[in-house]
Amino acid sequence: MKVLHIGEYVKGGVSTYLHALFSGEKPSDIDDYLVLSHPMSDTNWKLPASKIHYYPYVRKLLHIPYAIICIWKMVRRIKPDIVVIHSTWAGVFVRLPYLFLPKGEKKIIYNAHGWAFLRDTSVTYKKIYAFVEKLLSRVTDCIINVSDYEQNAAIAFGIPKEKMLRIYNGVDALGTVPAVEIPGFDPDKINLLFVGRLDRQKGLDWLLEQFHYNISRRDVHLYVIGASVVQDQALSVPDERVTFLGWIDYQFIDGYYSICDALIMPSRWEAFGLTAVEAMRNGTPVIASNRGALPELVRPSRSGWLFDLDDGGVSLREILDSLDKSLLIDMGNKARSLYEAEFTASKMRKALFSTYYKVAEK
Repeated sequence: MKVLHIGEYVKGGVSTYLHALFSGEKPSDIDDYLVLSHPMSDTNWKLPASKIHYYPYVRKLLHIPYAIICIWKMVRRIKPDIVVIHSTWAGVFVRLPYLFLPKGEKKIIYNAHGWAFLRDTSVTYKKIYAFVEKLLSRVTDCIINVSDYEQNAAIAFGIPKEKMLRIYNGVDALGTVPAVEIPGFDPDKINLLFVGRLDRQKGLDWLLEQFHYNISRRDVHLYVIGASVVQDQALSVPDERVTFLGWIDYQFIDGYYSICDALIMPSRWEAFGLTAVEAMRNGTPVIASNRGALPELVRPSRSGWLFDLDDGGVSLREILDSLDKSLLIDMGNKARSLYEAEFTASKMRKALFSTYYKVAEK
């Protein structure tokens, strides 16, 4: 079974997802290929170079027709049995031609990795995004949602329920956690870690405001890992309790999870929240907003704490004021247990491979 994975900007969460998919054991009859854009995608993949294909592209209107043509040619050359599409724009590039041309015998599986109509935007734009997704679903054999939140929202927006299923994202267990050093790191403080893009969705701007105006506890320190992917956004804050570490290579990220006391996720929306699972894998609890799918991952008394973005920072301040080292260690052990029960990559891969076979038989 030849399976072709197609993405647009394959970086961050989508990249982590694909790395987990390609890194573990798989049935001997599944042959993976990957098509993704360049230069805005990761390049270090555990696939033979002959099975990885790049198309030149940046996210501009004039580049879209060329991207569609490049992908179309690659699909025709590779001749996959199943095409698995990752993310919204790739979903448009791949499926749009099949609204007008025959799809043939190949099956199409689509994973938005976060529906566009769930973003923090106007009602008009949400309706437009939903209309496009409903239209493209006509040539889609299966739609994978990464959380119950995402699936329920898709049903509410009119995406065909009978074509959808939910498969949680997962990450592999670690062998050895890489040792890292942070200049000036004080293990006696409550050290929080933010990992993500520096954009509006991830809510770092809101968190920095809280540190500046609302969080008075002086023994709390925030370390920020991330960079802008699409928007040219630079964030800073005049607070000695915040340290920016820049973008860290994925192979070292677990070292930072393991030495910090908790991951903090002030996201405005999340279809899943893969960094929460990465933290839990390291026995690190998560402090997160109550938005999107985060309450499915961050469960009070089991993996961390939830706060409300709309209460002026009151609930976040109360959580931070209540923390001590012993409480964080205990919650971290529980978070690791939850990861092992529900969010391993092996569990994700098993569900995905089973889906491939079912779709192929339709």
